[in-house]
Amino acid sequence: MPDRILAIETGIEPEYENALQEAARAAGWAVHRVQHIPFTDTFVTGDPNMGHPLPDGLIDNPNVWFHGSIQAAKVAQKATKWQVHAPWAQLRCSAYYPILGERILQRDHLFTTIAEIATNKDKLYASSLVEDETLFFRPDGNDKLFTGGCISLPEFDHGYSLMTFYEPPPTSKVVVARPQRIRSEARFLVVGGKVVTGSYYKTGGQTVRLEASSGLMRIADDMLAFCLAQGFNPSPSWVLDLAETKDGWSIIEVGATSCCGLYKCDMDKFIAALGTVL
Repeated sequence: MPDRILAIETGIEPEYENALQEAARAAGWAVHRVQHIPFTDTFVTGDPNMGHPLPDGLIDNPNVWFHGSIQAAKVAQKATKWQVHAPWAQLRCSAYYPILGERILQRDHLFTTIAEIATNKDKLYASSLVEDETLFFRPDGNDKLFTGGCISLPEFDHGYSLMTFYEPPPTSKVVVARPQRIRSEARFLVVGGKVVTGSYYKTGGQTVRLEASSGLMRIADDMLAFCLAQGFNPSPSWVLDLAETKDGWSIIEVGATSCCGLYKCDMDKFIAALGTVL
């Protein structure tokens, strides 16, 4: 059996899944498409022969690196010996904002809970964080209890209903921050303490898929150097998302490579780097 194995839950992010699998095979990895059975701790084979038991020994093989949905990644952490690069506790805003504070885009923020947002609405919208009757809300955790975004006071009821649509626990922690006017957003993959590849994913409010320029890679290198200087390197591989505003580039968030969009990142470089840390 090859020394490195990719277990990929397909159908989650189709735009890059084939490229990731091709890069893994080109590097000599074995590739297994897997499917998580909802509401269980079970994985089976994925397309094209969906629903069969996984090959003997795969579940207990520590040389497997997993990529797929957030829910499947959590199950894999619990029910397999696979390497799942998703250190949830360290990826909470409340964990890394105090460490990386001066470089965080939402550095003007406070923490509250889902329930307290409703009960303290008037107080929040009278706070110094408000810009044009609008606040930015995002979940504390990287496991995306809801999609972060701006909510204006006139649209609060609608925005709050979307925030609570999937009935997150009332005590779930939420970041409330000053809205920012973002020009561009880009994602970088950090492996072994180095930025190995990156991709723009939004520019001028529009979705784009464009590999990061050499100049932008240097900016990401500088941002990572700051993170490392603060002792922040939460996983053998992790995601560093940056945003450009009129004041320059800042950190939007950090995330998990095992369950993130890879956009136009260079898959060959990513797989080659992963092979050095598994």
